[in-house]
Amino acid sequence: MLETFLASTEAPEECMNSIEMIDGFLTAVVIGPEVVPEHRWIKYMLDPENQRENLFNSPEDESRITDLLNRHVNAIDAQFESEPEGFLPIYEMFSYSEEEERQIAIEEWALGFILGMELSHEAWQPLFADESTAMLAGPLFVLGKVTDDYDNMSQEEKDQMIDMLDESIIGIYAFWQQQAEEEKGV
Repeated sequence: MLETFLASTEAPEECMNSIEMIDGFLTAVVIGPEVVPEHRWIKYMLDPENQRENLFNSPEDESRITDLLNRHVNAIDAQFESEPEGFLPIYEMFSYSEEEERQIAIEEWALGFILGMELSHEAWQPLFADESTAMLAGPLFVLGKVTDDYDNMSQEEKDQMIDMLDESIIGIYAFWQQQAEEEKGV
């Protein structure tokens, strides 16, 4: 249903158009440093260029798509609340017929997560204030091809980055949990 909408002419041309990118984006929204209002992340996800007055063609479409997105957000949140160590990006749950498809899925997931960080750019800055915590985001920037590093890496190094990604996300989650506890004075 969601994939059908994203692939249709009804979806804005600039929207996040892969399930992997949306999963990465929503993971960042869920585990990030601040609560992002639903209307803001949906608007950013579906109309990043802010070109459309109405994101959906009908209230029914809006209700269906919003419901699907919220169910996915709730599933990500439940995973981190109950067992963060068991987190897997959505591309780990699919099999791809070609290795190139898998590489594209990983790139899109990482880019989606980076876009999720950009949505609350200022709030994410404490993660980057210390070199050890900033390194947690390293695999995202490499695998999302935001840096030139990816093209200069061997396949073995790329595979190591991919293997590190789950742990990096869990580490980022733990960082924000610790920050929240420190703010509460726990």
